Amino acid sequence: MKSKVLVVEDDRNDLELLTQKLKNEPYELFIAETGKKAFNILEEQEIDMVILDVLLPDMDGFEICRRIRKHEKYAYVPVLFHTTVRTTDEKLIGLEMGASDFLNKTADERELLLRIRNLLHAKKAIDLLVKCSVKDALTNIYNKMYFQHRIEDEIHRSIRYKREFCCAIVDIDHFRQINDRMGYASGDRILKKMAQMLEGNIRGADILCRYSGDKFGWLLPETDIDDSYLAVERLRNFIITSKFGSNDEGISLTVSCGVSSFLYAQSGVKELFYQAGVALKKAKSEGRNQTRVYKGEKKLEV
Repeated sequence: MKSKVLVVEDDRNDLELLTQKLKNEPYELFIAETGKKAFNILEEQEIDMVILDVLLPDMDGFEICRRIRKHEKYAYVPVLFHTTVRTTDEKLIGLEMGASDFLNKTADERELLLRIRNLLHAKKAIDLLVKCSVKDALTNIYNKMYFQHRIEDEIHRSIRYKREFCCAIVDIDHFRQINDRMGYASGDRILKKMAQMLEGNIRGADILCRYSGDKFGWLLPETDIDDSYLAVERLRNFIITSKFGSNDEGISLTVSCGVSSFLYAQSGVKELFYQAGVALKKAKSEGRNQTRVYKGEKKLEV
């Protein structure tokens, strides 16, 4: 897979020279002549590296670098200043803004290519470490810690823009009996397949995690309680028709689900999880294989 490299350069001659040097490298190039266009590309693409000039028409490269480093999404994206700037003071400013490296436009082509490769190699190593810290080792979906972090982000967004969002817990019915009957190896395969099925049937903006054991957390941004209930029910019914297991020994599974809304849990993440758990407990106590929602007394208008 090609690395995605964003080049922020407004001088056509310098841009042409740089792209010629990079044309035989395994990179997909994105070009921005202004800081504004650069941030539009950063929002739309998963950029692996930024090559940045200092002198630009709308904002200087130092400001662009500062804003990149301020944003959590781009925290580990390497920024290489490729510029005519020569003074130590200006280089120090760039480094203070979070630049990864500094190279003059007149530098040897081999040095440029080597520095880019080294920065991208370091980025891949960091990406792997970050992935290990936020992903569940068995199912390869997000873990509970990352899920809670994303819910906190959604809480801030909900308060700021006065929009509702929901959280669901999806629990496999009688999973302990499956482990006892088929063994833990088969149970692990079922969990992996369940995670794949859930991930393949939620919206791109939703966040899925392995909440604990055989429970999965599902964050539904900007979705009210009624639409969230319908989404969870569609998924629950889809699971009923699916077969799980290994070889030809497929088994039918059902899930119980609890849904809560930030509309009723404005004290934070813990209350949101607690209320989803209350709804899940009700679904299980009433016979399992169903979805229940928590609708408590409304505290504040979102």
